[in-house]
This record gives sequence, structure tokens and C-alpha cells, in this order.
Amino acid sequence: MRSRSSEWFEVKVRYDKMNDEGMQKPITEQYVVDAFSFTETESIITEEMSAYIVGEFNIKDIKPAAY
Repeated sequence: MRSRSSEWFEVKVRYDKMNDEGMQKPITEQYVVDAFSFTETESIITEEMSAYIVGEFNIKDIKPAAY
């Protein structure tokens, strides 16, 4: 359980995903990250996405969550 006071950030990540026909298709997915700042949010999402995506990805948007 986290005992620190942080915020939630919505992050949009764009990357190429292999579809059923074997072709690369660019997609954008949204994630929610618990962090103190935009910098920490970027660091967390980069570390997490590196484990699941082969190749490059772009962080398109980071904004504080409204909830």
C-alpha cells in the first residue's frame, strides 16, 4: 500500500502493433499512472512499456486525471 500523496496522470502512448494479417498498424492506447510529477510519469510509463513493446513508441500526451 502506498503511503505517499501523489496524483493520477493519463498518458497516451502511440506504437506499431502487429495485426492479424501480419501487418504493422499504428495504434494509440491510454494508460493511467500514479506519480508525483510529469517527469516521474514519463519515466514510469517508459519503463513499463519497454517490457511489452518491441521497437519504438511515442508518448503523445500526459495530463492530470480529472478524477
